[in-house]
Amino acid sequence: MGFLYERPARRRAALAGLIAACLVILFGPLLAVPAVALVALVYYAHQLLAVLAGDAGVPHPDLAFVIVVNAIVVLLVQLIVFFEGLSLRT
Repeated sequence: MGFLYERPARRRAALAGLIAACLVILFGPLLAVPAVALVALVYYAHQLLAVLAGDAGVPHPDLAFVIVVNAIVVLLVQLIVFFEGLSLRT
């Protein structure tokens, strides 16, 4: 048996994967790492929400927490690098 929000998590992660793949195709391979981080964040955030809702069927909730935190850090660092690159151009 899966966790509480497994179906929406898979559906939204698939959609995030399609969006991420389109971004990589449009803007190049430099967005590959943030694309993977986005998909991981979307999928594992659902597991954390299920744990907070009291679902005991979530496999390895501590690992889900670490993945979500790492994905957020990767996305924030990429945003900082992006905005620093914009400020250097002007």
